[in-house]
Amino acid sequence: MTGSATQSCPLNVICPVVFVPGIMGSRLRNASTKQVVWDPGASSWSQAWDTIGLATSGAAAKKRMLIGGPGSSFSPGYLEVAHHRSGWRADRGRNGLLGTYLPFLDWLARDEVTRIDGCVVMIRFMVWAYPYNWTDSNRASAAGLGAVVAEAGAVASKEAERLNRQSMKPILVTHSMGGLVARGYTQLLGKASDVHGVIHGAMPTHGSPELYKRIRGGFEGATRHVLGSDQAQVTATAANMPGPLELAPNRVYKDVPGRKPWLRALDGVGNKLWELPRADPYAEIYANAVDWYRLVDRSLLDPGGNPTKAWTACLRQINKARSFHVPLENNAYHPNTRMFYGTARKTRDHVAWRPMERFAGAYPVNPVANASSGRVSLRGSNPNDPGGPKTFSRTLQMDGPKAQGDGTVQAGSGLHVNQMSVAVTDGFEHQGAYDSREARDLTRDWLVAMVKEAVA
Repeated sequence: MTGSATQSCPLNVICPVVFVPGIMGSRLRNASTKQVVWDPGASSWSQAWDTIGLATSGAAAKKRMLIGGPGSSFSPGYLEVAHHRSGWRADRGRNGLLGTYLPFLDWLARDEVTRIDGCVVMIRFMVWAYPYNWTDSNRASAAGLGAVVAEAGAVASKEAERLNRQSMKPILVTHSMGGLVARGYTQLLGKASDVHGVIHGAMPTHGSPELYKRIRGGFEGATRHVLGSDQAQVTATAANMPGPLELAPNRVYKDVPGRKPWLRALDGVGNKLWELPRADPYAEIYANAVDWYRLVDRSLLDPGGNPTKAWTACLRQINKARSFHVPLENNAYHPNTRMFYGTARKTRDHVAWRPMERFAGAYPVNPVANASSGRVSLRGSNPNDPGGPKTFSRTLQMDGPKAQGDGTVQAGSGLHVNQMSVAVTDGFEHQGAYDSREARDLTRDWLVAMVKEAVA
């Protein structure tokens, strides 16, 4: 607790809050030309797409805009956050954010009155936002978060001194991938002591199988206009970016029932033929260059470029994802953490490849695979067939979502953490997590509880 006020009743407290958005929650521009490449602050989604031309762009054009032209691989300095004004200090980061977050930030900034042992405590929340380059690694984004945390704390302390109030360390409030950024900041960079606590909403704690589905089959909804609607487009964009790749399931990922394998193959009547990972998703799936179920088709990484060079660059990003994941696997959270997760929407907690034909039995062994967006055709033979091997084909597609979650992040992300995590059952959709009344009530209660901790 800082500030010049002494412990008296009533108490007046200034609490700085820093909001960390999820993937695609920040406006980005080309660092050299200053052309905005993603404008989530436009008055409508369609305006954002039309302005920058992403809605009708193919794989090559999307890669050129987000990564670079043929032969280019990911560079952390290629894109930067685009603020409407002169940097994040001008508006405390708000104008670099996805516009749909702003009503929540307005709500978050409302004053609160509570009591401690009969003493009235009046709380003023000073809210900051941290827009960041979501294409870059979460570790790099975590490094940038420190400046905003320091600024928020300093401004709150100065304001408290001016008004003869008390101030406290900042509290981080995160959405989705922003939770990974915050954990990178407090746990990997050793900055836990710089913040009083952390509140996570809809965080993909150990990754999400949706990342696999989207690289192999394309995005849906608004995101498809930016990162791509099919395998070719998403491979050329997200599969080249460390940030999105860090959303892949890590080694300790569990589905809703608590099982670790999340990629499986079924026969035509639903019998399970195999499931992965057995131990290491990076070697078995992400860095796999051979098997038909691999995450990345190297031929799609760099339209018009060199696929071998592009694959080498992609492997660097996969290794970077692994190095980010591993230190966060075992209970790597700020010691004062709260989190909520959704349960009422069908969500993938695994990906199952299923034949479109109804049959019982195995797939071809060592098949020739022909993949398209969300489907793969396998042609070959099975040496164990009665009567000898004969050539046959199977066309597979990915099953739809069946587990509990918020439509993007499955409920196991919160269920298998510990008692710090609470289920929200009102049916919020992932991007609108903080529009949920139930989620807001939890967030407000947790913020007030953390202020009470600080002044007690």
